[in-house]
Amino acid sequence: MNIEYNSIINYFLEILKITIPAVASVGIFVYGRLFEKQKEADAKIREKKVEFYEKFFMTQHKFLMELPNANKKQADKLREELANAFAEFTKNLMFWGSSDVIRAYNHLLFRMRAKDHKMEDFEDFYMSLRKDIGHNNKNLVKYDLLKLMLKSDEFDQNGKPIKSTLINNREEE
Repeated sequence: MNIEYNSIINYFLEILKITIPAVASVGIFVYGRLFEKQKEADAKIREKKVEFYEKFFMTQHKFLMELPNANKKQADKLREELANAFAEFTKNLMFWGSSDVIRAYNHLLFRMRAKDHKMEDFEDFYMSLRKDIGHNNKNLVKYDLLKLMLKSDEFDQNGKPIKSTLINNREEE
């Protein structure tokens, strides 16, 4: 009886020697395929985000660059384009934006209502957009992005934006 028991155990051990590597191989293959599919889906989502983030940013950039030299009719058209860009961005953000981007955008919208709203209010939002599309931002410091958008005379000697970055009360300066 002991010999029979040993041969049954040996038989099962031999089966396990064959099935464990086979099951592990299949598992690794399935996991690899799932991981690959997830990467493809993430790449498609990232591509869509880049498209609509870039469109929104380009409208803002156009507004900032053209408004100072625009006549009243041109300025009104630029403001309308910017308002439309914000509406379109909000609609797309509901579906495509990460939670960090949504929070940063909501904070930006809240700050935009303030009388002391400044360009600095955009920086955290831009950082969250960059992070959402895959940048780590680790070597960027405060105001690095703003320095790309504003004129050098809008920063003091320490690299901090000065009063001229106020948005809502430029007419009062």
